[in-house]
Amino acid sequence: MPFLVDGHNLIGQMKGLSLSDPHDEEKLTAILHALAERLHKRITVVFDPNPFDTTPPIGHGRSQHGALTVIYAQPGHQADDIIRTLVGEVRDKQGLTVITSDAAVADFTRRCGVRVQSSRDFIRWMDGLNSRGRQENTKPLSDTREVVNWADVFKEPTPDPQEYRPKVKTIEKKGKRRSDQLKAQVKNIKPLF
Repeated sequence: MPFLVDGHNLIGQMKGLSLSDPHDEEKLTAILHALAERLHKRITVVFDPNPFDTTPPIGHGRSQHGALTVIYAQPGHQADDIIRTLVGEVRDKQGLTVITSDAAVADFTRRCGVRVQSSRDFIRWMDGLNSRGRQENTKPLSDTREVVNWADVFKEPTPDPQEYRPKVKTIEKKGKRRSDQLKAQVKNIKPLF
């Protein structure tokens, strides 16, 4: 699992998400699911239980959504405890990054030899990925001068009226004439700036 995310800690730092929103976990899960699919990497997010949740523990536990694993702590437990357990059990400590701004969890994680990235830094990193993705999906715009310049380069040569008269000439002369026309076109190329 390349990323292990302290869910509520991340929600508290994200613009557009609020811990007071009853659907905050679903919104973060959707964001992380899209990220996991885009990067082709596994992400695990851990949430604290809702202290006001009176539903039976059926809705708690672990669920899998493609490359995203969502874990809800059981009532009476905390997400921090689950994160510590997962960090302690992981074999590839160099391949894991824990996303949290909780000082105690971050300290424990570092002592176990696992990388920690603050929630704010992770958000900045995701924003950078999103802005790069938008740039990659947009076509560069050409200015008028550039279009005119390339149109001059690729325009068809003007026909020579003598070419249409019946005559017997060698292929070398005909090839040479076209070569001369191409050279003349290249000389007419204007610099862009």
